[in-house]
Amino acid sequence: MSCTPRIIPATGNDAGIDPRDFARSLGIGLRHLAEYANVAPETPVLKPRDARLQRYMRDARAVLDCAARLGGGRAAARDWFRHMPLAVFAYRTAEEMVSEGRVGELLRYLAGVACWDARAAPPTRDADAAFVISAQARRDDNPSMA
Repeated sequence: MSCTPRIIPATGNDAGIDPRDFARSLGIGLRHLAEYANVAPETPVLKPRDARLQRYMRDARAVLDCAARLGGGRAAARDWFRHMPLAVFAYRTAEEMVSEGRVGELLRYLAGVACWDARAAPPTRDADAAFVISAQARRDDNPSMA
């Protein structure tokens, strides 16, 4: 299943993303979509071309496309977007970041991830913190290591 929804046919510059296709591609309901787009629950059905709704879907699609290009494909990008808490953003998911309008930060983060050599896992703040905590815990538990 593709994460890139079809465009609503329209005349002029009024074309937009179909909220039903978009929600289906992410495996979410229209109420969930409305909540994250910060619109009323009935907006995806009654006003599918609402500016805030369309902006959220365009931004989410841009992030999903970027994540899919990094590797793993669209299904992995969709799972990452919805479920992976990002330590660098106070453990918010990409879905939450887009909802908050922080797409620029998220795309810069993904651009930085793309710079890393795919064969080497980039160090994270969490990995360093976990190492420090575990090393300290080992010293506390085993006085001979001190």
